[in-house]
Amino acid sequence: MTHWFERIALRRIDEAAARGQLSGLRGEGKPLDRDWLRETSEDVMYRMMSDAGFLPPELQMAKDIEAKRAVLDQIEDETERTRLQKQIALLELKRGMAADQRRRFAAR
Repeated sequence: MTHWFERIALRRIDEAAARGQLSGLRGEGKPLDRDWLRETSEDVMYRMMSDAGFLPPELQMAKDIEAKRAVLDQIEDETERTRLQKQIALLELKRGMAADQRRRFAAR
């Protein structure tokens, strides 16, 4: 028995194909990419966001953390190093919280 959601999806696919909206797409007529077949829903979500030019907050924070760590290696003043280490720790905490929140949202 087909699930109601699958029936709706198949009907919409058929309607889009009838309107010609599924022709001329990237990869048309080529075999499916085996890497895509192994993707998790989270991988698909990241790829779609990346294709749309959107960077999830936790990835932006990870880039910021990496940049601050590079600066940290060059700082000799202990007070300044401590201040930057606290900033990095706070960013890591926020990044973890954002990732957890996204995972919970995606699991719904």
